[in-house]
Amino acid sequence: MKTALVTGGAGFIGSHLCEQLLNRGMRVICVDNFFVGSEENISHLKINQNFKLIEHNIIEPLAITESIDWIFNLACPASPVHYQYDPVFTMETNVIGTKNMLELALKKNARILQASTSEVYGDPSVHPQPESYWGNVNCTGPRACYDEGKRAAETVCFDYHRERVADIRVIRIFNTYGPRMAVGDGRVVSNFVVQALQGNPLTVYGDGSNTRSFQYVDDLIRGILAMMEQDKIIGPVNLGNPNEFTVKQLAETVRDMVGVSDEIVFKPLPTDDPKQRQPDIALAREQLAWEPQVQLREGLEKTIGYFKEKLSREQRVAVFAPSFHPREGLQEKFVRTIIQELSDVKFDVYTMGHANTAGTEKDGNLTIYRIGSGSAWDRFRFPWRAAVAAARQEAACNYICAWGVMGSYGGFAARLFKQKIKACPIFLMIDSNEEQRSGFVRRVIRSLAKRAASYAEVFRADGTLSLDELFNKTTRDEEFKYLGYRFRQLLYRMSLEKEFGRPFLTMKRIFDK
Repeated sequence: MKTALVTGGAGFIGSHLCEQLLNRGMRVICVDNFFVGSEENISHLKINQNFKLIEHNIIEPLAITESIDWIFNLACPASPVHYQYDPVFTMETNVIGTKNMLELALKKNARILQASTSEVYGDPSVHPQPESYWGNVNCTGPRACYDEGKRAAETVCFDYHRERVADIRVIRIFNTYGPRMAVGDGRVVSNFVVQALQGNPLTVYGDGSNTRSFQYVDDLIRGILAMMEQDKIIGPVNLGNPNEFTVKQLAETVRDMVGVSDEIVFKPLPTDDPKQRQPDIALAREQLAWEPQVQLREGLEKTIGYFKEKLSREQRVAVFAPSFHPREGLQEKFVRTIIQELSDVKFDVYTMGHANTAGTEKDGNLTIYRIGSGSAWDRFRFPWRAAVAAARQEAACNYICAWGVMGSYGGFAARLFKQKIKACPIFLMIDSNEEQRSGFVRRVIRSLAKRAASYAEVFRADGTLSLDELFNKTTRDEEFKYLGYRFRQLLYRMSLEKEFGRPFLTMKRIFDK
């Protein structure tokens, strides 16, 4: 039995590739650090005895004892929301990560396929783009970490092939869509589908005349495997659908298929966003006998069905925040940001009441329950009263988790709620100031942290981004969007923990156990 290693195997494309390799009778080792990948994408594969998951960042060398026949290097954030969040990490993944996988391929005498991208062509002056075109990339722009990172990764591959006889295959992937795209990943197809299903205006960047070519994920997987199985060429080879559409045409098509009449709103085009993109796939047709088979409306129908089912599963979070809008600090500002980004998740915020506020307020996916009248004693009563109020709602809401905002009163409220609803996991968010607290508050925080059974590195791959860092600098939209994406992954993990009984999640370890 052959063994294939897939980096980025829990991602949108990687999970489909893992599935197809298993269907072909291969043993599959999925490597992912879950920076953008999701355990939900591979949950159905874990029951297969030929599937193995390794949580690992390929920027670090991978020590592995098994023999390996094929390596598919798909690891890299591919949406601007993700790769612009931490550009240095993106560049390191492309260059250092690719080098590490090439070293592993040489050590294991394995063939390696590098997943490159149409972004290496930049904003092209040649149309459609053949593999011989060298591209038009801004090497210092905000997209360069991905565009130039992938170009550098190709360079490393071909240098290893020339100098060390690495058995390489290189493909350039054009815009791909389909099931398992993330709700908040920021790519145009998923954006339009989710916006249409939620009854929101469809957001087009630019005047809508920019063109893209959209290939369905099943077609891409066929192309990847065809490239890996043949011995005639090493690449690069374009894999994409040559049918070209304007972004406005795509928006209108999605709107028509979902059956809504939402308006299309136009916003400024991001820096260096390509004005046209269409693959020349003559080489793939000739050498791989490959071309796309799924037409746009057929693929969109499957994609819309996937998102419709995904969005229909109501997710609800109980948030315990002693203070909340209009009184808010960094913690509360972060909570509101997450609530705005995750528009498909319902949040019930239990907070203290004060003068001139209603007992219950609703705003979209947010419901605020204000507890108390604003007296000086409300702070001390809050944990018990908030926990009781949330427990009364639990039967109807079935909360994914209890989110304690600030380790003292908010964290204590979440802990009391868990005493009543034992299956509900806790997400505890503590800032650096709370680590310095003393007395009863410190004992409460230490008790919560010590009871934690697992830790989630929520905000960056290394888990180091603090709220102070986030809000004491000019924050880009991409950072907020990525934080929302990561929190969505965290909610999925907590839904599993609720099912299987692990009690806690916390943002990062703040006390030694």
